[in-house]
Amino acid sequence: MLIFSLYAGFAFRGASAWLVGLIYITYDSFLLLFMVFSSLRAVRGLRDEIEEPPGTKGPTVTVLICARNERLVLPACLDALQAQTDPAEEILVLDDGSTDSMVDWLTREYALRFEPHGDGTLGASKRWPALRVLRKPNTGKADSLNLGWKLATGEIVMTLDADTDVEPGALRAVREAFARDPRLGIAGGVLTPVCQRTPWAGFFQFFQTFEYARGFLWRLTWMQYDMLLLISGAFAAYRKSVLAAAGGFDASSWVEDYELTHRVYRDAYDRGERVTVRTLREARGTTDAPARVVTFLNQRRRWFAGFIATHFKYHAMVGNGRYGPVGRYMMCLKTLDLLLPVYALSAVVVLIAILSVRHHIAPIIIKLIIAKLIFDLVLHAYAIVLYQRWLGIPLSRKLWLQSVGATLSEPFVFQILRQLGAVFGWLAFLRRRIDWRPQRPAEGDGI
Repeated sequence: MLIFSLYAGFAFRGASAWLVGLIYITYDSFLLLFMVFSSLRAVRGLRDEIEEPPGTKGPTVTVLICARNERLVLPACLDALQAQTDPAEEILVLDDGSTDSMVDWLTREYALRFEPHGDGTLGASKRWPALRVLRKPNTGKADSLNLGWKLATGEIVMTLDADTDVEPGALRAVREAFARDPRLGIAGGVLTPVCQRTPWAGFFQFFQTFEYARGFLWRLTWMQYDMLLLISGAFAAYRKSVLAAAGGFDASSWVEDYELTHRVYRDAYDRGERVTVRTLREARGTTDAPARVVTFLNQRRRWFAGFIATHFKYHAMVGNGRYGPVGRYMMCLKTLDLLLPVYALSAVVVLIAILSVRHHIAPIIIKLIIAKLIFDLVLHAYAIVLYQRWLGIPLSRKLWLQSVGATLSEPFVFQILRQLGAVFGWLAFLRRRIDWRPQRPAEGDGI
């Protein structure tokens, strides 16, 4: 790809010299325009949408929190669950072999009493009857979640990361959504990123805020066409019967939440059934996001390597009408997305190479870049307005103005980091190895 792009850069003149950039700009602009118009249609549809509360209390809910060395963040997560207007019937903390003081704190704070259970111990709380804690050896997140959902008594199994804090009405929104739609199999909440204090925190908080907002508009777009694949396990909910039919989480996957959604869709279509996957705008929370360059690149490397592996695993769904719009359209778009970061990064490298050798860039290329910036500026700014209207929150002029700054600067800094992370993901996939590293220091590690 890069060799061909460099050849074109020096073999052709005018706009053709930047062929890889033209391809990237065209595809990216089409997707952005599609997202904004689809989101606009969805937001306008909310005016006519009347969601009657279910006549009964709704299904019971079990919350699973898989945690390893999360003493510093778990208290806030549990506090948020205690503050729910419609609390869960059961909360199960899955201690995946922690070596910090997390379990000691839980034992003291909630008066836990442990009894042997399998290879570990299961503790019940005297002070909070809904809370249980499973202590087990370190076997990974997916394996821990599989143990958890099999222990769960709730009809809905909700997964939360220990660094995710949900708003007071989040569980009520989850419960009511599953009560209203019997075909709803998987649902996710809307998350806002929060960066820990580091020298890079302001940088990453700024750009990831808008990245997440646009990301959730994309989810709004795809669920209109019944082809939403991405539900973040940091705040997700599964109908237990759907989870059991799929066999739970794949412990060999680098992105067990993303992989599971593919499997649920595939199996449902194979059985001639239909399952709904949705993002719930009323279920909101905050989640910890990378605040250092290294942790950001590690996260994006794992995400993209997992995306590639999952796509290859389910390659039979690509373009296959048997799997409805997911196979016919979404999997085809995801095939193009496999090389999109490579195209984007190649476009930057070729542009730098042309400038270094020829000491100038063709005026048509400069005009194209300026036009793309203006196009993105208008649509990104409007996307933030749509995002706030979708969530039903007051329009913020400050956030809108910040989105303008993010759009103008993003291509030159943050996007390059994202694309580097994706390229590292390709390398990790080809090596068939991902070294998991914690996103933040554990208790006692320091900053």
